[in-house]
Parts: sequence; C-alpha cells; structure tokens
Amino acid sequence: MPTSTYSHIPTVVRFLETARPASLLDVGLGNGKIGYLARDLLDVMLGERYRKEDWQVRIDGIEVFPAYIQAHQRAIYDDIHVGDAFEVIDGLGLYDVVFLGDVLEHLEKERAWAFLDKCLDHARAYVMLAIPLGEKWVQPEIYGNPHEEHLSFWKREELEPLAAQKEYLNFPNLGLYGVFMIPREDGQRVRAQQKADELLALGKKAEALALAEAALSRLPPRLDSELFLVDLLLNAGRLNEAIARLEEARRAFPEEESLGRFLKQLAPRA
Repeated sequence: MPTSTYSHIPTVVRFLETARPASLLDVGLGNGKIGYLARDLLDVMLGERYRKEDWQVRIDGIEVFPAYIQAHQRAIYDDIHVGDAFEVIDGLGLYDVVFLGDVLEHLEKERAWAFLDKCLDHARAYVMLAIPLGEKWVQPEIYGNPHEEHLSFWKREELEPLAAQKEYLNFPNLGLYGVFMIPREDGQRVRAQQKADELLALGKKAEALALAEAALSRLPPRLDSELFLVDLLLNAGRLNEAIARLEEARRAFPEEESLGRFLKQLAPRA
C-alpha cells in the first residue's frame, strides 16, 4: 500500500536517532511517511533546521508506482527515482542508511534476498528493514497497482541473524511485524556465509569457498569468519591451506588460545 502500519513509528525513530544518518534512501516510499519522519527528526529536531533551504540531510526515495508520487513527497525528498528498485538501485551511490519498509514481501523470495544484498552494498552504515512476518499477511493487487501483491512470506528466524537490533509488534489475527536494524558489515558477513552454506549443501564445495573468500576478503577480519573459511577449506580437502589460514588468524587474534589448539589437531594430518 502507499501507507503502512503506524505501530512501528517509535521503533523507526529510535533506530534513526541511533544511526544519525546524513543520507537516507527510502525504498518503496509510497505516501512518504518515512521521508517525513526522517526529515522532521534529523533536520528539524536534531539539526534545528526547519527551513527547507537549510536542510542538510539527503533523503532520496525509490517508488515503482508513479501514480503514488505527488507534490508533498517531492517537497520532502531530495530526489525520487521512479522504477523497479531492483534495477534502479544499481545506478545510485552510497547512503548512510537504506530503509526497506514493507518491500521484500512484494518480491519472490530469491529475488528479495538478492535485492537485500544490493541494499547492503549501497549502505555505508545500516539497512533498516520493516516487514510483516508469517503467512497470514496475504495481500492481493490493490489501488490498481500490480506491485502491491505479496509474493513471499518471511520468518523472524531468517532475518534475526543479520540484525544488531530488532523489535516485534504483534497484530491479532495476523501475527508479528518486525523492524530490524542491520549493520552493513554484519549483514554482508552473514549473507556470505549463508550463501556459501547453500552451495555447500548442494555439494558445490569449490564454489562455496570461492564465494566466501571473495565476499569476506572485502570486510575487516573477524575470528568467526576466519574459522568459517578454515572449515570450508577442510571440506574442500585443502588441509595445508586451512593450516596456513589458521596461522594467519592466530597472528591476527593472538589472544584466542583455541586457535593454537586447533592447529595442533590439524598438524599431524598435514
């Protein structure tokens, strides 16, 4: 719909106050509720800039249904891009926050995951996600907009691993509605591991390792990621490379005693 629940507004405002973005991309802006909240909070309340000519926060939007866009949205947003967000976002730059409000459920599941990955790539700090959870949130085409139909259903367990902060709202007869604050690096790390696990489950060991190495090499080193790569190397039968990776991890994380024990276990097999 061009609008959505009001129940999550306090959560969205709290998350925005935590992030303090200087730029925000509102995907699926609809009637412009999030843009107005962000402008009022970030420029007017926190920045004490109530005149439009003094605004400093960049707030852009993407909307697939051009009939929704009217003068009031154009007064609030800096730029509004009309078109399929999956394609439009490729031509945009980075934003401190990318906000996805009631968007993913309008995409087929595989395409929705791919789009979330794109949003993480375009976020400097966070992707904020607001989404109905469970299979009771059925919606057909409405307002003459074919894009309003719900094409996928989501579980909290699918999204929780990505989020640093989350909040759930309960709607009688419908179920939960979730709001998730996903740090870019954490989200990219988890998604890389999830996609590698999917490939591994299909027996594609080399592809899983190549994907994980490429994705995780772009992120700051972290112990759990290094151990994940070691496991993939061992799964692929590349023992010497796994040992070399562990040795690098021990130098990067000298306080982690378990790495030394792990190396002693692997050394006799080399």
